[in-house]
Order: sequence, then structure tokens, then C-alpha cells
Amino acid sequence: MDSWVPFRRSDTAKVVELVRTVAAANDPGEHGQGVEVVVEAPRRRWWQALLNRDDALAQARIVVTRDGGEVRCPYDIQLVTAHGADAAHRLGRRTGWAVSNSNGLAFLIQKGPEPDYGELVTGAVEALAALRRQPRDGGWRARVDRGVTRR
Repeated sequence: MDSWVPFRRSDTAKVVELVRTVAAANDPGEHGQGVEVVVEAPRRRWWQALLNRDDALAQARIVVTRDGGEVRCPYDIQLVTAHGADAAHRLGRRTGWAVSNSNGLAFLIQKGPEPDYGELVTGAVEALAALRRQPRDGGWRARVDRGVTRR
């Protein structure tokens, strides 16, 4: 699926369903390295971006499947923001989660043997909202990325 699915920050049900669908399919992706669901926060209005020096995209890439389409621990979210590798450490503590900045990338990691898809999506959206300084409720979007290359 290459098309974006719009949603409201206050209603992430569509995104949770995207994640569940990808996980249930055990989709290995185009390159056999897995599939991610990309959540994107709305851009700031031009004058807000100018004043806050924050005109970059803000994405959370939820790793749903890994090599060969396997769904397994750890369940992580890569944050792609203007804050770079420091993004995860800018967030407050969240019970059941860990943060990492490895190889210049920021990650949130959901602990536990079984994934909680609702909590994965909520964690992604809340992280982006905190890093964006509470963006508006509308204008969010998500899509499935099957072209992932991790090496």
C-alpha cells in the first residue's frame, strides 16, 4: 500500500488496524527485510516553522515485521525528526518502554514478549506530538512501507 491513510491524533484506530493487518500477513516486504508502518505528524504552519526552526518532517516508523516477515521482540519505533538521534531521549519516561540512539538513529522500544499494537501506535503518535510541541489533531497520516532495507 503506497497511499497515505489520513487520521486524527485523537482517533488512531485506522493505524492500529494497518499494523495488525501487516503483522497478521507476516509480510517480508519487497526486499525480504520486513515491513514498517510509517506515521507522519502534520507539518507546522509556515510561520510556526520559521519561528521554531522546525520545518522538517516528523515520522515514526513502526517496525512490524523483520527478516522473512517474522513478528517478534523487540517491538520498536524509529523516530525520524529534526532532533536526530537525540529524539528518543527528549521524551519523558513511559512505563514498559526503553529508548535508544544507536548508529545515529533514535528508537523507542516496547518491552514484553507480545506486541500491544494499540500501545505501539499510541507510543508513536504521542512521541511525535511531544517532539512537535503538541501539533493539531487533524492532518496526521500513515502508510505501509514494504520497501524497507535495513542493511
